[in-house]
Amino acid sequence: MVNVKNLFSSFSEKKESRPTPPEVYNIRVYIAAIVACFAAVVIGYDAGFIGGTVALTTFKDEFGYAKMLAAEQTLTTSNIISLFHAGAFFGAFFIYPIGRYYGRVVGFALSGLIITLGSGIQLASNARTGLSAIYAGRVLTGVGIGAISNLAPMYVSEIAPSAIRGRLVGMYEIAWQVGGLVGFFINFGTEQHFTTDMQWRIPLAVQLIPSGMFFVGVLFLKESPKWCFSAGKKDKGLNALCYLRNLSPDSEYIAWEVAMMEEEVAERDATVGTSFTGPFKALFGSKALRYRLLLTTSTFILQNTTGVNAINYYSVQVMKTMGISSLSAGLLSTGVFGVIKGVFCFIWAFFIVDNFGRRTPIYWGTALGSFSLWYIGAYIKIANPAAKLAAGISTSDAGSKAALAFFYIWTVGYAIGWSGLPWVLNSEMFDQSNRTLASCFNAASNWFWAFIFARFSGNMITKMGYGTFFFFAAMLIIACVIYMLLYPDTKGIPIGDVDMLFEKGVAPWRAHSRAMELIRLREEQRVTPDWVKRVGKGSQEHIETVSDFSTEKHV
Repeated sequence: MVNVKNLFSSFSEKKESRPTPPEVYNIRVYIAAIVACFAAVVIGYDAGFIGGTVALTTFKDEFGYAKMLAAEQTLTTSNIISLFHAGAFFGAFFIYPIGRYYGRVVGFALSGLIITLGSGIQLASNARTGLSAIYAGRVLTGVGIGAISNLAPMYVSEIAPSAIRGRLVGMYEIAWQVGGLVGFFINFGTEQHFTTDMQWRIPLAVQLIPSGMFFVGVLFLKESPKWCFSAGKKDKGLNALCYLRNLSPDSEYIAWEVAMMEEEVAERDATVGTSFTGPFKALFGSKALRYRLLLTTSTFILQNTTGVNAINYYSVQVMKTMGISSLSAGLLSTGVFGVIKGVFCFIWAFFIVDNFGRRTPIYWGTALGSFSLWYIGAYIKIANPAAKLAAGISTSDAGSKAALAFFYIWTVGYAIGWSGLPWVLNSEMFDQSNRTLASCFNAASNWFWAFIFARFSGNMITKMGYGTFFFFAAMLIIACVIYMLLYPDTKGIPIGDVDMLFEKGVAPWRAHSRAMELIRLREEQRVTPDWVKRVGKGSQEHIETVSDFSTEKHV
């Protein structure tokens, strides 16, 4: 019989900067990460279902699309889609004081209630009352989702051992893609089997399932040990840490983690303080932290240059530009898109991000994605499949099949490169004293840019046609170059040591290897983290003469 405990230990075990007991890589930390990330299913589901739902004939008939001009139809659809993102933008800030003063789990529970309430309100819309309930419900659901997008990656990064932190935070992206996959096929299924208003009501109602499951799950979730220690609740934090690590309180590894957390708290108290305005002053008063925040918030701009939100929310419209005419075929094609994206996001999270780091997969993803978009744009420009469809000419030729194949290759490139990268990277870039506030701005940046692209991509596809694909192909290359020149790799770096990646005079592409060497020397010599910070500010010669320094015992 398979021993589940040993299975998780052998599958998860990685080399860290210090010896790590195999018990640390256990099923408990995975379950906690899955529960925390489960609300991302709602985000993915929204991306998967809403574009197809508003394209359904029964939805358009219910809300009088036939009486609208073409421009008004596009505007109405864009508003329905983008109000969700507007709510999420404000939700990311709304949850900040709750997450800071009352904990991550309380924030999760409140967010789950808001999401469930918003999802239920949307079902009140009909031909008589109009779209107002859908508008209000989507804003409210967005507020809850914005809050979750702030808390979930941060919580998971706080509970995760550093060697598998990328994998665990990557579950947030996996949950997102699972939701998207369900959304794509819910639309396809209802379009095939219903002809009444149930065709669009069922996709709206399904939102209640993951939000309800998430709310129930968080009732059993352990609070973040890092938050507990920062809030002065050391006994609760120690209990949670021992549970998540599957170790006893007298374990040397537990003592080491506790010492690291206590040092972070002491440093926070000395530099930031405990006031509400302290983190704002620390984050925006430091040139180095402002620069780091600029990097993290910009990852969402770079991610959107892949075209992912344009394709997610206007998938049926995108398929039409490629010559896929019927609604059923378009929904099925986007369903396959969801399957591929979900599978490769899983591969990225479990086999790529913690083995190849945060930089190399970007190069792979950009190469696949950009080339594919150039081909699709060229095919649409030369073959003009939309004009052929309008003239009743078949578009099922080798060129169209190749375009669809390259669309799926682009999907693979996105999934292994840019999909979950911003959430992983942003959860790792700040220490405990600044993480909660920085996470607000990072989550808000995601939803701001998602709103911009969701709001205007419909018009962009309509007016630019093939040029849309050329635009995203070019922007993808630019984004890759920016990332290559400015962003260090955070793979395996303890969160408390991330400052080492941003030492003055160290190129981002060299920062990771240098930081890992410093950490290795610290653990070999068992010196204090303060010593490493002193060495890190010096020259490379300091590393070579480590034996000249006196060491202190570090638990």
